[in-house]
Amino acid sequence: MQKEKNKDYFLWESFKRGDDNAFFNLYDQYVDMLLGYGLHFSKDVDLLKDCIHDLFLDLYKYRKQLSGTDNIKFYMFRSLKRKIQRELSKKSIFSSDEEGKFAFPELEPAYDDVIIMTEIKEENSELLKVAMSKLTVQQREALFLKFEQNLGYPEIAQIQNISVESARTNIYRAIKTL
Repeated sequence: MQKEKNKDYFLWESFKRGDDNAFFNLYDQYVDMLLGYGLHFSKDVDLLKDCIHDLFLDLYKYRKQLSGTDNIKFYMFRSLKRKIQRELSKKSIFSSDEEGKFAFPELEPAYDDVIIMTEIKEENSELLKVAMSKLTVQQREALFLKFEQNLGYPEIAQIQNISVESARTNIYRAIKTL
């Protein structure tokens, strides 16, 4: 983990000093990850791509004024979350009861699969969906950040604007519910 933080630190510093290759490396390394994260806030892929594009434009434009970081993923996720929330509130895309819900795409069975495997997949998908629906939006986001993005509790707490203890409690309760 420390080696990865050092790598992030040097990549970020190179980018801030004007190294275009470092900027391209940042883009290549994080664009898909950011889109996956953004899908938890909106199903509108075009909106998400615009937000990601704006994020990278802002990074490039203001790179000399940016503060240092040794965890680029955390910095990018937090920045993207703010951009998405700003855009969603501007456009009022969601009704109040849908706002902030995570997008869980429906799994369609492959027709070439063996029938038994298809039934098992459908059953597991339904069980997971039912279990996930019992979680709060904040718990689902915390699980995603912890297990899909491998962020630590302090980073999750900062992204969600809660205490580290609350982040731990959310994840514990989510796992217990599941």
